[in-house]
Amino acid sequence: MDRTKKIEGVSLIESLVCLVIIGIGFIGVNQMISYATTSIDRSVDANKINFLSETAVEDIMGDANNASKYSFSQQCTKNYNSTGSLAEKVKVKWAKHFMQENQLKINNKFKKIPCDQLDTKEATINSGTDGTTVKFKFKSGKGKKQKFIGVVVK
Repeated sequence: MDRTKKIEGVSLIESLVCLVIIGIGFIGVNQMISYATTSIDRSVDANKINFLSETAVEDIMGDANNASKYSFSQQCTKNYNSTGSLAEKVKVKWAKHFMQENQLKINNKFKKIPCDQLDTKEATINSGTDGTTVKFKFKSGKGKKQKFIGVVVK
């Protein structure tokens, strides 16, 4: 006589345990995706600020004799008035870059990228015996994130 029984299929308890284990795995993957998305957003913001400030520094270095004329402050309002001097034209270019004007095109229409009034971009120029120093201050994330970049021009 054969006393062993042949068990077929999976019990309900085993199925539920399997679903709980898979669910825990999905929760972990979901948290990793959320963290990665946040990290990418921070990285894109930092790269954008670095690019904008490097562009501005290069513009000032190209006209180092008039560096004191490049003081700049930009918020969400458009300040595109140019009086004709090189410094004023460059500041208009910076304002357009900082406002990210005409950078996002969907269905052949440019979309306005949202801007918070607490997000500011500033260039402060100081001339002293050590040379002319330029300090860029960028606030983003509704004014919560700050980035400073400074350089001696001449």
